[in-house]
Amino acid sequence: MNIDAQLVEKAKTGDRDSFAALYELVQDDLYKYALYSLGNVHDAEDVVAETFLEAFRGIPKLREAEAFRGWIFKILSIRIKRRISRYVKEKNQLQIEDFYSDPALRFEGMDETAIARTDLLQALSSLSAQERMILSLSVLYGYTTKQISQMLRCPHGTVSSKLHRSLQKLKKQMEER
Repeated sequence: MNIDAQLVEKAKTGDRDSFAALYELVQDDLYKYALYSLGNVHDAEDVVAETFLEAFRGIPKLREAEAFRGWIFKILSIRIKRRISRYVKEKNQLQIEDFYSDPALRFEGMDETAIARTDLLQALSSLSAQERMILSLSVLYGYTTKQISQMLRCPHGTVSSKLHRSLQKLKKQMEER
């Protein structure tokens, strides 16, 4: 789905209707990505709303209209990182690394599905933020590597190789478990 450059240019001048139309084009993908990253409906809604407000205030500074999708996803991923940091600080939760350090904690009372999911989460946590984003956009949302490279403003070859390496890393880690 292409973002209309004219909508972006109008939104940059303060046209609220144009910004609302842009937001409509990306809101579902923003929400899905936030929900996948945070695992909580309320927090996903919150970070998407925060992203919307920050993007509305910052859109006049956006240099290239074609960069809108990647730019708003970058804002969202920063908001997600902040929310995760807040989880850890406020709730004093165990880090997944702590969970894995004690094998007794890992298997006591866990069914195979929970173990597999925990293994996958651990494997995903070994990827960089950019690798996780590329993987999510490709696998979960069905974007092509060309579309992802446009969204993230990265060379197509870089996105293709990072996607391939990320999948190989996950495969290797899951086989070792």
